[in-house]
Amino acid sequence: TLSGRIGFDLSANLSLDFFARRIDTETDLDNSGGDYGDDPNSVQSYDSLFMMGQARGLFLRNRWEQKLQVSIVDYHRTSNNPTDEVNAFFSEKSEFKSKLWKVDWQNSLFLHETNTLTFGVEHQREQGESWYRSEGMFGPYESVFPLEKAHNTGIYLQDQLRIAEQFFLTAGIRYDSHSQTESSTTYRIAPAYFIQQTNTKLKATLGTGFKAPSLYQLYAPPTYFGPIGNENLKPEKSTAWDAGIEQYFLNNTLLLGFTYFANDFEDLIDYDFTQGYINIRKATTKGAEITLIARPIPILSFLVTYTRTEAKNTETNESLLRRPKDKFTARLDWEFLERANIHISMIYVGEREDLFWQDWTPTPVTLESYALLNAAGFYDLFESLQLFLRLDNILNADYETIKGYGTAEFSVYGGVKANF
Repeated sequence: TLSGRIGFDLSANLSLDFFARRIDTETDLDNSGGDYGDDPNSVQSYDSLFMMGQARGLFLRNRWEQKLQVSIVDYHRTSNNPTDEVNAFFSEKSEFKSKLWKVDWQNSLFLHETNTLTFGVEHQREQGESWYRSEGMFGPYESVFPLEKAHNTGIYLQDQLRIAEQFFLTAGIRYDSHSQTESSTTYRIAPAYFIQQTNTKLKATLGTGFKAPSLYQLYAPPTYFGPIGNENLKPEKSTAWDAGIEQYFLNNTLLLGFTYFANDFEDLIDYDFTQGYINIRKATTKGAEITLIARPIPILSFLVTYTRTEAKNTETNESLLRRPKDKFTARLDWEFLERANIHISMIYVGEREDLFWQDWTPTPVTLESYALLNAAGFYDLFESLQLFLRLDNILNADYETIKGYGTAEFSVYGGVKANF
């Protein structure tokens, strides 16, 4: 991975920034875990390039901020698995290419120190194509995903209001016009009220969402086993709301919060082995979250969060796959010696329902709960040189987030970050 950023101040009120990241990866793949699962020459490689340029200007005595962002993401992935002593009669190759262009012109009007109005327009274009070929005992097989394109234009408006450091309101509306699906108008309203006498904050959110299907979900070609893409897919739509309370104690060094949330989904996109991608007409998620944040001293902080969620397909009354009912997170952040930081986190994920495909037949299974202990440390050796160390899955938990897909055991990452 190679990344860099450079900026220019053309004047006191006008600046330019450029950012680029290049990733080049090669991965050795195996057929399965355990004995006889090794594949000596199956390799997948991908490279990606992300570039973004931004112009930012302040006008009308710094009361009008304009940002113009232009970005592109170029992605290329190939795989090659020739015959070998393990797979003497089977070989396969594949290639995938995609591009994503995005332009966002955002305007912020600072109408008053208590009121900011934001509006703008965003345009996004994407394209993708792929092919897969294999040779086996039963002859050749080919699957080609021809070049497909889509674009979306969104117009948005948002107002942020603050009154007497007690009442806060964010309200916004957005219109999206998608080339492959129907257009949609969404909104979000988020009021909050702070009671100074008791250090209590009351908050709520009401909003709607829109998610267009991907090019693959729309146009992926069928296989021997059935269809995949579905050109008649509808975009996902959702209505969500939440309400909660936050209470501060001990001179704002302790925060206790409670939030109840509910989401209703319409035309949720899912995958069925016999039908390909389909829309689930109705689905819901609802639950509650409890949060505790403590900062006993400025260099030490704790965060504890517990979330209880119920997620169901309301047409069948079945649980949505891979959504845990219980999730618990704890995190410790410690800054010391003015140059060092340590972060320790514990994540617990409860049981989830899933499907296990065996002999082309789905079998309902319950994925076991798991707990992960992770840690990371940073040390500023010099002002421009930082050492870092990351430890993942310290307890060496054996777990799956998707049935049949393995996860990494205890892993160690370390390196150096230099800023010039």
